[in-house]
Amino acid sequence: MRLLLLVFLLASCATQPRVERYSIDFPIETAQPGHLIPSTLVVERPAMLPGYDTVGMAYMTLPHRIDYFAKNSWVASPGAMLYPILVESLSRRFENVKGGGARGDMHLYSEIVMLRQEFSGKSSKIHLVMRERLEMKGKSETRMFETFEDCPENTPYGGVIAANRAAAKLVREISDFCAAAY
Repeated sequence: MRLLLLVFLLASCATQPRVERYSIDFPIETAQPGHLIPSTLVVERPAMLPGYDTVGMAYMTLPHRIDYFAKNSWVASPGAMLYPILVESLSRRFENVKGGGARGDMHLYSEIVMLRQEFSGKSSKIHLVMRERLEMKGKSETRMFETFEDCPENTPYGGVIAANRAAAKLVREISDFCAAAY
C-alpha cells in the first residue's frame, strides 16, 4: 500500500507543469551628488487592487477580461517586489527613510492599480499604473503615475523585461514627486 501511494505521489508531481518565476529587480540609479533632503520619509508597503494582488502574471487580450499565464508567475506579488525598490530609491534622496508604521515628517502611501501585459494584434505592451499619496505637514497630495512599455517579444518573458523598464520609470518619477513636495 505504501509503495502504491509513493508511486501515485511521484506520478502526480511529474505531471504538474513547470512554472517559470520572474522578478521585478532592476538596479537603482546612483544618487545625484549633493545633499540629501533633511527629512524622515516613511514608506508604506504598496497596496494592490483586486486582481493584481497575486503572484499571477496578468495579461489581457480582450477589453475587461484579465487572464493569468499558466506556466509563468512572479516570485512575489508586485507590491512586495516594488516595496524594497521604492525604499532604496527614496533612500538616495532623503536623509532618513523608514518602513511602514514608523514616525516621520512625510508618509508615502502607494497603490498598484494595474500591472498587466496587453496584447493587441502582433504586439504587446506592459501597462503599469500606480497611485501615490504623500502626506506631510497636515496636507496630502495624491498623484497617478502611468506608463506603457513595449514588450521586446510577445511572450511572458518579454512582459517581464518591459515590466522592469516600466517600474524603473515610475519609481524614478515617484522619487522626484516626493523630493519636489519637500
